[in-house]
Amino acid sequence: MVREVERFGFGVAIASSGTAETVASLVNSQRGSATPRTFNNFTMSREEIKTAVRALIAASSVDERKALSGMDPSRADIILAGAIILEQAVEELGIDEIVISDNALREGVLLDALSRRRGATLHHLRDLRRRSVLHLAESMDDDVAHSIRAAGFALDLFDATASLHGLGDDSRELLEAGALLANVGLSISHSEHHKHSYYVIRHSDCLAGFTDHEIELIAQIARYHRKSAPKAKHTEFARLHIEDQDRVRILAGVLRVAIALDRSHKGRVERIVVSLGNGEEPVSILVKHLDGVDVDLEIQTAEDRKGLLEVVLDRRVTFSV
Repeated sequence: MVREVERFGFGVAIASSGTAETVASLVNSQRGSATPRTFNNFTMSREEIKTAVRALIAASSVDERKALSGMDPSRADIILAGAIILEQAVEELGIDEIVISDNALREGVLLDALSRRRGATLHHLRDLRRRSVLHLAESMDDDVAHSIRAAGFALDLFDATASLHGLGDDSRELLEAGALLANVGLSISHSEHHKHSYYVIRHSDCLAGFTDHEIELIAQIARYHRKSAPKAKHTEFARLHIEDQDRVRILAGVLRVAIALDRSHKGRVERIVVSLGNGEEPVSILVKHLDGVDVDLEIQTAEDRKGLLEVVLDRRVTFSV
């Protein structure tokens, strides 16, 4: 196998097994981090794997291994051999960092079989993350068309104000996901549905390809699409690093205005044209609408909900038709 790897090379090394996830859990505990809901896309270095294996070897009995922080007790009797093999593999193959996948060989075999039957290739699966978001939205949102329109406005506004907020493509993807999933909480209750959306997103097993951290950010973006702005007294928000708090505030500010622009849920607004002006000039949003329709409701709602966006962009925001 070493010769084949040397011949073909690789870009990313992925491990998919219970053993690898257990080692990842040990590494996560070594870092002093809270246990994530999923280890999908969790990364660990060669040195971290070695440290975890040394801890396993130092535990002289199954009971001692069970007592290790991060250990799955059900794997304590079999973990050592598999962990040593993993350590040897990363050493022999020259792997500096390994990524954990929730899926295993059986999912890969099924995926490969389906792609071959359909005449597809793996590049068609690059949108897996977005498709998983849409799948969750379609299963729990009774007006997905509205959410798609709102997501479109959110991305347009995000792109147009990039020079002000300074966020990149990774944040853009999270914004789109948060916009598409903002209303999934309505399947539970209309009252405080933004909070229900947070719960649904956070505890869904449908969001393939996202890390636990990314799912948390998506859930918070959706949670703050209405009502109270993010506050330090909110437990989940307070747990975020300051950079992520800023990111959630910016993206939630964008999303609030975007959702307002389809307040009627009737697609009256066709598109928006955003002008930044210079210096102290306001961010001007020109609302292009269908001929013969009234968008007063959309404009007024956007005016009512622009406060957070004005704060995070440090600019006034105006609307015109």
